[in-house]
Amino acid sequence: MKHTSTDGDTAPQPRRTRVRGWRPLAALLTVSLAGLGLATLPAAQAQPSGQSAVADEPAEDQVLTWTADNDLDSYETAPVEAVAGPATLVFENSEATGNTTGMAHTLTFDVSNSDYNNDVRVNLLANPNDAKGGKHEIDVELTPGTYRYFCTIPGHLAMQGTLVVTEGDDGGGGEEDTTAPEVTHEITGEQNEDGAYVGSATVALTATDDDSGVESVDYAVGATVFQPYEEPFVLDEPGTHRVTYRATDVAGNVSTSQMTYIDVVEGPPGEEDTTAPEVTAEVTGEQDADGAYVAMATVELTATDEESGVANVEYALGDGEFTEYTDPFMVHDLGETTVTYRATDAAGNVSEDATTTFTVVEGEMPSHH
Repeated sequence: MKHTSTDGDTAPQPRRTRVRGWRPLAALLTVSLAGLGLATLPAAQAQPSGQSAVADEPAEDQVLTWTADNDLDSYETAPVEAVAGPATLVFENSEATGNTTGMAHTLTFDVSNSDYNNDVRVNLLANPNDAKGGKHEIDVELTPGTYRYFCTIPGHLAMQGTLVVTEGDDGGGGEEDTTAPEVTHEITGEQNEDGAYVGSATVALTATDDDSGVESVDYAVGATVFQPYEEPFVLDEPGTHRVTYRATDVAGNVSTSQMTYIDVVEGPPGEEDTTAPEVTAEVTGEQDADGAYVAMATVELTATDEESGVANVEYALGDGEFTEYTDPFMVHDLGETTVTYRATDAAGNVSEDATTTFTVVEGEMPSHH
């Protein structure tokens, strides 16, 4: 993803950021957050104490909220039932929910236990002092069945429970969805007095569907073929660009193709960014005498770019595919693990792949008091 600077004559300032990604399809495109390396744990026997059930709401409006405080044994509140379909999961671990110690908790969905649904990956890390004040959310697509969730912080594993998802009112064959989704565009960037974009323009597409939900969004620039839209894209070649876009819902309805024309003119000379960003990795956790991490290790990536700014950071575990980095992640897999990482700036420069290797060994989870 790319962010375009629009600061005009203001000199670019160094940026140091823990990159968070765009969310281009609002609450109705399925989003997943990698909870990588999660240990397989016994199934939950009972719901956490102090939970509150969620009222039956239309699937497209569902907001399911978990809260945490100073307790290491259960979430303060948690939903017990939901309806299949789109849902916004909210996890708040803040002073407002009773956390007075600054302690971190996670809301993590178990994707390793075959007794539960494994199709939604959630791993939200929150504490009262983080950049969001301890309140985080993610949009997901729930399916009928039971999900198990827990806190991955060592010593907090008793914080666990289950969420039962039912078919809902439309599960037994409600009215057929014959309405196409709606899709809109937004263009950002510095504009001159004629309305043309100076140097570049960033195009974001947003689709909504009140029935079956958005399946995909496609776009084409000029006479090119349609391609899947995943994140905002940048037009930086001088000239007039025609952008055509459309959306498809889960029921197969396709919206009418829409077009917009965007004029881009050259920016001030001598400002081209050709330097890749810098990215570093920090691995933390309890270590034994040999330097191995006991039970788990936490990896945090930090990227900086003094010119156009950091657009995104990616990482891969072992031979796996690259995943967008948003927050520190935990590795529980025993043995040696290699993390490969890289960063991209707003001008499209990509850093060389870098790696860090560490070992996780068995051991008792440290207690938190």
